[in-house]
Amino acid sequence: MIKILSCIKEKDNWVIEVESHNLYIDGKGGQIGDQGYIGDTKFLTVIDDKKIIVENEIAPGEYTYTVDTNRVFDIGVQHTAQHLFSAIAYNDYGLNTVGFRMTETYTTVDLDSKDLDENFVDELERKINSAIGEGRAILEKIVTRDEANSIDTFRKKISDKVTGDVRIINIDNMDTSACAGYHVSDISEIRVFKIISFEKIKGNYTRFYFLSGERAIEDFVKKNKTIKELDRIFSCRDNEIISMVEKFNNEKKEVESRFKELNLKYCNFLSKDLLSSAIEKDDRKYIVYKDDKDTITNLNKIIPGDYIFIGIWEDAGVISSKTIDCGELLKEFSKVLNIKGGGKGERANFKGEVSVAEITNIL
Repeated sequence: MIKILSCIKEKDNWVIEVESHNLYIDGKGGQIGDQGYIGDTKFLTVIDDKKIIVENEIAPGEYTYTVDTNRVFDIGVQHTAQHLFSAIAYNDYGLNTVGFRMTETYTTVDLDSKDLDENFVDELERKINSAIGEGRAILEKIVTRDEANSIDTFRKKISDKVTGDVRIINIDNMDTSACAGYHVSDISEIRVFKIISFEKIKGNYTRFYFLSGERAIEDFVKKNKTIKELDRIFSCRDNEIISMVEKFNNEKKEVESRFKELNLKYCNFLSKDLLSSAIEKDDRKYIVYKDDKDTITNLNKIIPGDYIFIGIWEDAGVISSKTIDCGELLKEFSKVLNIKGGGKGERANFKGEVSVAEITNIL
């Protein structure tokens, strides 16, 4: 049973305060927390030992509760995979785990080296999956802090903040760690492990992003569907996708280059018509024109500076001239048009949808 003392709205969330609970707190030890139901109301995040975010308002009182056991198993898979990852990194390469964080979609582990590469990742991943295939029991034991102090096989020193009993998670003949999180009973239950990316962080560390268990399988399925769709699009086989994408990109660059050349030629011809039809007012010559951004950009380079060029595309535009302060003109426009921007001297840029007619009507 859980006794709810109050339920209040905090920003966009309903937060209950409870007398006590034995749910796993979100973020504790790097692990995500429990979810489930309190009565008929779903709880989403266990904030601390007193506060819980729930989906809807719930009245104070005593309620039965249930925890999502599928989620607990998934968390156990990810957390045990982290222990296995860290154990092999330490035992085989002498690398220490200096960070661990689990999210709803992936898990990260930080190792204390910046000199790790793709070859290391492939080798480490193969070793982890090989160990998963062989299987090893996960043994759990709770000891006093004094008893824990006498154990010399810990991969990582127990924090001085831990003063009470210590829960020990042991991967048979491979790893011993103090941990309060969820774990499976045998590493074979992890099923599969996949490092999806890695990056250098804080100068001296490498962060690894991984998936395991059902998360990894779903990722394989999703990526396989993507590969099959690319096969269909490019009319090729799996092993030809990379070369087909490279060919496509090269052709795309050639087309873009040719388009730029043609667009520039087009703008040279177009500018002649625009110059001949410029609006003259108060000894100033205005050209107001709307087109795609590439065309406006080219025209802005071609139109002589003694004209005031106002180029517009979908939701933005530019004002340029050597005869006025373009920023001041934009301020005048902003008083009557729904546009915002800034600039000074020979150029000003703005955001907002506006038509040629709206501009010309206020010149």
